[in-house]
Amino acid sequence: MALAFLLTLGGTGLALLPLLILLLYGLWRGAYVIKLGQGSKRFLLGSVAMLFTLFAVANYVASLSNYSRVASRESSAVRGVRTIATAEARFRADARLDVNKNGVPEYGSLEQLHQGGLVELPTLEDRHVAPSPGSPYRYTVVLGSYYRYTVVLAGDPARDEKEFFVYATPSHYGRESAAWSGVPGASLARGLRPAPPFATRTFASDETGVIRQADLGGSRAVTREEARKWPPLQ
Repeated sequence: MALAFLLTLGGTGLALLPLLILLLYGLWRGAYVIKLGQGSKRFLLGSVAMLFTLFAVANYVASLSNYSRVASRESSAVRGVRTIATAEARFRADARLDVNKNGVPEYGSLEQLHQGGLVELPTLEDRHVAPSPGSPYRYTVVLGSYYRYTVVLAGDPARDEKEFFVYATPSHYGRESAAWSGVPGASLARGLRPAPPFATRTFASDETGVIRQADLGGSRAVTREEARKWPPLQ
């Protein structure tokens, strides 16, 4: 199990090899103990050895699955932010919007990107528009059940000609039952029961195209000034 863990940290599929060896050895050892004698005690010991091996391997595989699900959700969020940032650049390059008629195009809202065929959005009831006087125009949309994506514009054409801001926050912030991480069998139990699609990192980008990330300790609104201080995604 220790070797499988080290190989997993190294990012290699070879981690399955020691798991397979452990599984085969446990089954063989259990069968061998049963074969040694006729007594119920030996049969019980052999059965316990086989069941324990199966349980240990299944629990370890489930723990890997828990980590891979979080990574998959965050990778999806990165792709979503990158898609929106690319769509914004295309929207402005195509000069699809010029509110003040000065010949300099502006960046668009998520709805405008959608209407221009640059991004796909879910049905209207899954969207939320929250403009407010004197504040940046925010358009938030839930894509899937993992992350909420928000595009922020200034609402001033002179600024919207130069900048936009997009960020993605987890729909369900948190880690997969971290309080039970040390309990034997907890990984297997988590894998068998439904749970919210947790994630921890928030991702953001702007007209520079650089994607940045941070763990904010929760899901909340983000400003471009704050996000500029985050480390770039490696």
